[in-house]
Amino acid sequence: MKYTWWLLLALSLTWAQEPTPQDPVQAIVNLFDTYRIVMLGEMHESRQEYDLLGKLVAAPGFADKVNDIVVEFGNASYQDLVDRYIAGENVPFDQVQHAWRDTVGALGPVSPVYGEFYRAVRAANLKLPKQRRLRVLLGDPPIDWTRVRTREDIALYLPFRDEFYAGVVRYQVLAKSHKALLIMGEGHFRRSAIRPTPSTSVRQ
Repeated sequence: MKYTWWLLLALSLTWAQEPTPQDPVQAIVNLFDTYRIVMLGEMHESRQEYDLLGKLVAAPGFADKVNDIVVEFGNASYQDLVDRYIAGENVPFDQVQHAWRDTVGALGPVSPVYGEFYRAVRAANLKLPKQRRLRVLLGDPPIDWTRVRTREDIALYLPFRDEFYAGVVRYQVLAKSHKALLIMGEGHFRRSAIRPTPSTSVRQ
């Protein structure tokens, strides 16, 4: 994922500037005036962060500037089902929830914040014209949990999680000249992306 225009976003202090109070939702929206890709280092299962994301996807102007949201918490096997759900089709929630419950990293109870995020994007899309609707791209490898019997079955996928996510961004976002919000654990971005420069980085 070596693209120099990627931005590691964490919402508070820049390396080169003193912090100034600002609305975080509008600050993120404004970043897309300059950057095609904005990376948000996720604090896994953080209620505060996902409350913010719910406000972000519903914010005026966000869907005008952004095409896609690429998530770590989404099993790519369910992309077609999620596309239909996010677009507002009548997809049973107990089916679509497998997208965020059956990921490679899902080894215990899954926080409700993830399902709420998918619902928030769907609700935002229902208020938008078809051509401006957001797409949620699933960035976790397509593991089939019905075939998992041992930890070794999961271990086969673990070395390729970052590579798979990067491939989704490359082919579904960059190759289509889209703009996207990337949501993934910050550690993944630090391993996969080129080292950020002071002019393009925001730190927590």
